[in-house]
Amino acid sequence: MSSSSGSYQQALELFTESVIKPDSDLRANAAAKNCFAELMEIRQHCLTYLNTLKEIHQIELADESDDIEAVKIVSTKIDSMDVVFSHGEMM
Repeated sequence: MSSSSGSYQQALELFTESVIKPDSDLRANAAAKNCFAELMEIRQHCLTYLNTLKEIHQIELADESDDIEAVKIVSTKIDSMDVVFSHGEMM
């Protein structure tokens, strides 16, 4: 893994942490605006996409990664329809 690739992976990990980390002010604001469930759905989409980026970034051949990304996008759309939020996320 090159230095640039290592930096990219570290940045991706940090960004993923920022999405995972609960933000009570943001969640309270979303609840007040009656869009909390939508916020959590978007959060789940982001986490899934970030995981896809991690996998794709490790693949050297661009055409192979494009195919993998396309399959994952379809899978993500299907999975997102069935997203169930845990009690802790709905608070």
